[in-house]
This record gives sequence, C-alpha cells and structure tokens, in this order.
Amino acid sequence: MSDWVTDYYADVDALRLEPFVARHAEDAVVTFGNQPPTVGIAAIHDAFEGFWSMIGGMRHEVHHRWDENDGATAILEVTTHYTTLGGAHVSMPCVSILDRTPQGLVSSLRIHIDLAPLFAAIEAESQEAAPVP
Repeated sequence: MSDWVTDYYADVDALRLEPFVARHAEDAVVTFGNQPPTVGIAAIHDAFEGFWSMIGGMRHEVHHRWDENDGATAILEVTTHYTTLGGAHVSMPCVSILDRTPQGLVSSLRIHIDLAPLFAAIEAESQEAAPVP
C-alpha cells in the first residue's frame, strides 16, 4: 500500500521532475543541505532540474520513518544512493523532514545531507574526461 511519502519518493527516485514539483504547495520551502532555502514552486522546479541534470540516478533506502502531527509531518532516516553520469555509485546518510498542508501538498522539505562525496565523484569524472593537452 502506498502513502504520500512513498509516492513522493517514488517520483524523486525516478527523477520525474514535473510530478515531483506538482506535489508541492505554491509557496513551499525546500532547504537542501547547507544551501539557502529555495522558496516557491518555480524555484523548486529549477533547483531540482539543475541538480538532477548532474546525476545519473538516485535511490532512497529508508531505515526509519516517524510520522508526527497526525501524519502531516514525516521524518525519514535514509541512505541516499546516487549514481553519477559516469556510473560511479556514492552512498551517504541523510535525514529529511517533510511537512504537508491539509490539502496534502508538501509545504516544507528539509534535507540534511553532506553532498561533498557526490560532488567529489562528479569532479573526478570530469577530470578523467577532460582532454589531455
């Protein structure tokens, strides 16, 4: 049986941008790692489109989930498995907190993750692909 969090992450893991964005309220706020908050559905679209264009794929392995506020808030402890465009696999721990409106749209997403290992792998691939002078 699916629920809002499972359905949300199914879109994320499949990199389905438009359905993912449509799950957010117009004034939703997404805070990703140590980046400044992204506010509004158009900005969320652009931010995730940019990030997802840098990776080949991802998968969230949920270890723990807590539902609070009568199911309006979900807290997840996961391992996020990234695949780079070059095929490298990078896995790292993550905690995400999602809040949703009474209408069922995500109003806030806070992703606590250090993406440095992923960006290091992407950078290493770009160095390997760079032409030798």
